[in-house]
Amino acid sequence: MSDRIYILDKKLFASERKRFVGGIVDFIFVFVSVFISGLIIVIIGNIFNWNIFSIWGQFINDSTYLALFTFLMLNYLFLECFFGATMGKFATGIIVVTENGTKPNFGRIFIRTLCRLIPFDVFSFLGKSGMFWHDSFSRTYVVDKRGLERDLEIFYSIDLIGQNEVV
Repeated sequence: MSDRIYILDKKLFASERKRFVGGIVDFIFVFVSVFISGLIIVIIGNIFNWNIFSIWGQFINDSTYLALFTFLMLNYLFLECFFGATMGKFATGIIVVTENGTKPNFGRIFIRTLCRLIPFDVFSFLGKSGMFWHDSFSRTYVVDKRGLERDLEIFYSIDLIGQNEVV
């Protein structure tokens, strides 16, 4: 194989529509996950005769938004770190990659997740570059998974032209 390095083509970038739908799916997934977690806590509390309703009621009043937000950030961090995609990205067929089309390391995903805390990050794609700040600061890209796989297959198969086939 040659020493050439694959560089992403802009035509592979995920559309704003796919990214928007993916964000909605991520939010619904987190909301349902927090609801199911709460349900499990209440069931366990009832099994052990804990006064879980008063504790849960206080938690809901004090920490609902914090719990949703924390779970959403952890969802982004862990799913993107291990799988390169969140539930919303899986549903829409897009993934997070580096400029070479490879899975980002933990450091890039951590920066990406932290940058989501920047106020107005969700509107940052309206700028000149068309990228979100959490993408540009972490030097990551969200691309169509099938298109990337097809592009990489073509890129690496070109290296085999002129070589003898080994059977």
